[in-house]
Amino acid sequence: MKKSFVSTFVVAAVLGTACAHAANAPAAVDSKEYKVLLDPSRFASNPSSAASSLLGDLSVRLSQLAFDKTVSGGFSVDKRDNVAYYDTAGTCVVRGNNYAVRTRSGGDSDIQFKFSHPDEELSAATLVTGTGKNKSTKLETDVGPASLVYSHSTKQDPATTGAPTTVADLITQFSGASTLSSYKTQALVPVNGLDIVQQEYTGPVSDLGQSDAEFTLTLWYVGGSSAPALAELSYKVKADSSAYFTTPVLTRSQTLLKAMSTLDGWMLSPSTTKTAWVYNYRSAAYPNGFCSGT
Repeated sequence: MKKSFVSTFVVAAVLGTACAHAANAPAAVDSKEYKVLLDPSRFASNPSSAASSLLGDLSVRLSQLAFDKTVSGGFSVDKRDNVAYYDTAGTCVVRGNNYAVRTRSGGDSDIQFKFSHPDEELSAATLVTGTGKNKSTKLETDVGPASLVYSHSTKQDPATTGAPTTVADLITQFSGASTLSSYKTQALVPVNGLDIVQQEYTGPVSDLGQSDAEFTLTLWYVGGSSAPALAELSYKVKADSSAYFTTPVLTRSQTLLKAMSTLDGWMLSPSTTKTAWVYNYRSAAYPNGFCSGT
């Protein structure tokens, strides 16, 4: 009986520890976002007209791929924000450790701390805990034409003191950033000095079965230019009411991605991500690259 009691106690202790760790991360991926970068010059003169043409060409391509659903609705102007990413100039300790820090103001007002990695379990287990108000955490799959990562992020209200100016300040706002403590004295600045105006267009939806694909066209404007420097077409698919993605939903999602990534005259090659684009941008302030120590 004594042995049985000890075994039961040990099992209970182990399960309790496991549950405590599990409480720090979502149990499963709750949404998938599929993204491709487009040629921004197509949206230079009349973005709304170009968005309509894009949908028409996408429908034609889906028909060629024997897609058994349709895309309904059209794009309309939605939120407009100022967006900035923050890191340490010359060393990029945030990105170098697979994190990203992004602020938004305007239609949305928040700060996001995100960890991204191809390993789902590692992403889910990595803490991104926030200490601010109205915080929300999610585990999402980000899928591109040639990439897939699991992103674990927390979004919360911006601090009254503004964007973090040091890694120590970031840790104050997101205790999950404590893994960067050895860099706490380093300054955080906007990556490549960019203050981006982000304009979103939303509206189109495709019924995939148990879930819908909700489309967003995102345009980024830099330096007061009237022509976008970046264009991204994306769609988000949320898990069904049972927290699953059914096989038909996943299959149709892949067909949608294939259609988006093979649109003649629209695609930007190679198609990276918005975050990678920000870091790869060549600005006058950082002619050798933002992450270069020279």
